Amino acid sequence: MPGGDTQTQLRRIRLERPRIIDIPGMKEYPELVQGFTTRFGGVSRGPYESLNLNFYREDDPSRVMENFRLLSGELGVPLEDMVLSKQVHGCRILRVDDSHRGMGIVRERSYGPVDGLTTDIPGIMLVTYYADCVPLYFYDPVRKAICLSHSGWKGTLLDMAGESVKAMETYYASRPEDIRIGIGPHIRSCCFEVGDDVAGLFFDRYPWAEKTARKSQRGKWHIDLENIIRESLLTYGIIAEHICSCQICTKCEHDVFFSHRGSGGRTGTGAALLMMRSIV
Repeated sequence: MPGGDTQTQLRRIRLERPRIIDIPGMKEYPELVQGFTTRFGGVSRGPYESLNLNFYREDDPSRVMENFRLLSGELGVPLEDMVLSKQVHGCRILRVDDSHRGMGIVRERSYGPVDGLTTDIPGIMLVTYYADCVPLYFYDPVRKAICLSHSGWKGTLLDMAGESVKAMETYYASRPEDIRIGIGPHIRSCCFEVGDDVAGLFFDRYPWAEKTARKSQRGKWHIDLENIIRESLLTYGIIAEHICSCQICTKCEHDVFFSHRGSGGRTGTGAALLMMRSIV
C-alpha cells in the first residue's frame, strides 16, 4: 500500500490527467528536462489508450507518432532531438552524441540493441520504454552528464544499475558520490511475483535479495527489485541519500500507467525522458 504522499500524488494525477510526471531526485535540478509518461493525453485506442509510445505494438504507427508530437510540443523538444533505445532486457549502454539525434523516431537507428542511453551533450533527449520494468535516471551535476537505463528483472540480474554507474565513470570520469539517481514508477514487490527458479537467480546473484523477499501462500516469491537495485548502487559508492524513488507500482495503478502484468500482456508502453537543457 503506498504511503500518504504517494496516495495524494495519485489522486492528483487521476484528477489532472497529465501526460508527464516528475521524478524525485531529478525534478530538483532546473537544468534538466525529465519525467515519466502516464497513459493520459494521447490518441491511441483500445488496450493502447491513450499515450502509447511504442511503435512495435499492434497500435497504429500514425497514432504513436502523433503521441510523440504531443509530447514534443509539451516539452518544447523537437522530435529530431530525441534518441530512442532499442531494448532487449540486456545491459548494453549507448554513448549518445549529435550523430544519433532523431534516431528511433524520425530516422533509422545506426545502433543495435541497447537498454541504456548516456550523454554529456545538452539538448539531446534520451528516451527509454516501460510497462512495469524499472526506469533508472542518473545525473552527475559536476561533470554534467546523464544516463537513462531500463532495468527489468532480467536487466536487474545483469546489474544494469551498476553498469550505468560504470559507464558514467568510463565516459565522463564521474565520481559515484556525485551521481544523483531517480527511480521511476515500476512494478513493486506487492505485485512482482516469480517462481522458485527466478527467485533463486536473484538470491544467488545478490546476497541481500532474500532479506526483502517474501513467499506468498500461493507459493510465489515477491521480489523487491528497487531494494536490490539500491543495494547494488551502494556497492559502487553511490550515496544512499542521493537515491530517490516515486514509490508508485505500475501494476497497482495500471489505469494511470501502462502495465504488462496489469493488463494480461496486451498494453501500450510509457517512456522515461531525460535531457540537459542547452546553454543559451
